[in-house]
Amino acid sequence: MFYQAPLYPYFLGVLQLVFGHSLWLIRFVQILLGSFSCALIYLVGRRLFSRPAGIAAGFLLACYAPAIFFEALIEKSILDLFLVSLLLFLLVGAMARRGWTQWLAAGAVLGLLGLSRENALVLTAVVTLWIFIYFSDQAVQIRARWAGLFFAGLLLVLVPVGLRNLIVGGEFKLTTSQFGPNFFIGNNPEADGTYGSVNKVIGEPQLEGTDAARLAERASGKRLSSGAVSDYWLKKSWDYIRAEPTQWFRLLAKKWLMVWNAREVEDSDDFYIYRQWSWLLTFLSWITHFGVLAPLAAAGAWLSRNEWRRLWLLYAMIVSFALSVAVFYVFGRYRFPLVPLLALFAGKALAEMPAWYRKRGWRAQFAVFFVLLISAAFVNWPIYAFSGPDAAGYNNLSNAYYKQGRVDEAIHTARQALELQPDLGVADYNLGNLYAGQGQFDLAKKYFEEAIRLYPNYAEARTNLGQLIAERGDLETGVQYFRKAIELNPSISRAHLNLGVALAKQDRLDEAIGPLQQAALLKPDSPEASYYLGSVYAAQNRYADAAESFNQALRIQPDFVAAHQSLA
Repeated sequence: MFYQAPLYPYFLGVLQLVFGHSLWLIRFVQILLGSFSCALIYLVGRRLFSRPAGIAAGFLLACYAPAIFFEALIEKSILDLFLVSLLLFLLVGAMARRGWTQWLAAGAVLGLLGLSRENALVLTAVVTLWIFIYFSDQAVQIRARWAGLFFAGLLLVLVPVGLRNLIVGGEFKLTTSQFGPNFFIGNNPEADGTYGSVNKVIGEPQLEGTDAARLAERASGKRLSSGAVSDYWLKKSWDYIRAEPTQWFRLLAKKWLMVWNAREVEDSDDFYIYRQWSWLLTFLSWITHFGVLAPLAAAGAWLSRNEWRRLWLLYAMIVSFALSVAVFYVFGRYRFPLVPLLALFAGKALAEMPAWYRKRGWRAQFAVFFVLLISAAFVNWPIYAFSGPDAAGYNNLSNAYYKQGRVDEAIHTARQALELQPDLGVADYNLGNLYAGQGQFDLAKKYFEEAIRLYPNYAEARTNLGQLIAERGDLETGVQYFRKAIELNPSISRAHLNLGVALAKQDRLDEAIGPLQQAALLKPDSPEASYYLGSVYAAQNRYADAAESFNQALRIQPDFVAAHQSLA
């Protein structure tokens, strides 16, 4: 069953079938999609407002710094932008043509958008309501037919996904099974509106896929289906909301402010870190960021307030989508689909404010200025304790440096992360690994212990600390760490492998076999477990079993010298 939204992986798969494994060609296609989005927004702005407003809206989107940033990432946000722009184009086109193909296509596009950004399906209710209210000059039967075509297009995309989930996972879900865990991340006693705070509740750095299932099953004491896992986390959230309704409403208000704040809250990729290496992003981020776009959109909405009956679909889409983000938790890429909607009103403001000032009196001019000023103050209010890169961004950069072999820079950057956020346990864990790789035992031990203090259920940190201690000769303490790590997370192959090796070194050969077999089962593409298992069999004079294990290690890695020697 799908846990993450499936559209972008299929998009990547199709591109690789056509172009081969080329990340730069994928980026080029995404840049084209971003360019098409600007053209679509121009067409929508021209139809709703005027040609100058359309040009301004398209130009704003073309120069919007976060949009350029997302286009170059191997990440799904650019699909969100394109699909929202295409949906707007189809819905605005339906105002005039009202053909059945328009409604069917609009439903299909929203379905695709839902397979990329699940919360976008909230727009289903908005569009349906709009069909029945905006086209009130049509007979009810005609409006019902249009709504039916819209739903048909939607289900044409979603039902095959639901059937696939039913066949693979045994449950019919139209998109994914992550609703409950995602809702819990944003709605728990320690929630602060971002992803990171969930570690304070679960004692681990993240709550994703297998982690969500493992923790739910450990708490319930039984095997759970994907739907049951989602229900478990949803129930925990509702228990919190019922117990602390006032605190939850304050949290929701905070997340609403975060949705509309100028800062691009980072996920795995930090906009402010990438900006350091791009003069284009550096320049554009001063003039085309959310803190500029949103106030201009507010001014455009004020200027077009007398046209609200014609434009209320846009208002409803903006508010409902923003709420659907605030109900969960906030990332810059989660609120990114709002950008084309806001660009339309911002284009209206840029195109018509000069004429407005020439034709209107000082009262009208003051009103527009007041809206701009208040909205700019609201959006740019410094609700965050820092500006620039976040701690999580520095930590991710540290990992990137390490993969490039730039260990000193990786250590320096991980320390920067801890300076910004001293309780970022994943940075402590990374520093532990970095210092262990350099043979600095005491420093590595210090950072592993701090990671475990912050994240008591962090099995990987216990595994690595246990390995460090065992390699220094204290096998029994290492065994205790490995057993605790396996208790917390039985799916970590390295913990089973280390346990088996430590037991073998203590001449507890019979006990060592089980963990080593489990390690090989959990990670069948790793030769180490098979090699060590063969070594244990050989020590027991089980030569046939040993030979088979050494051969298995060589099937996985033909140049594994130690396995060749042991087999010989």
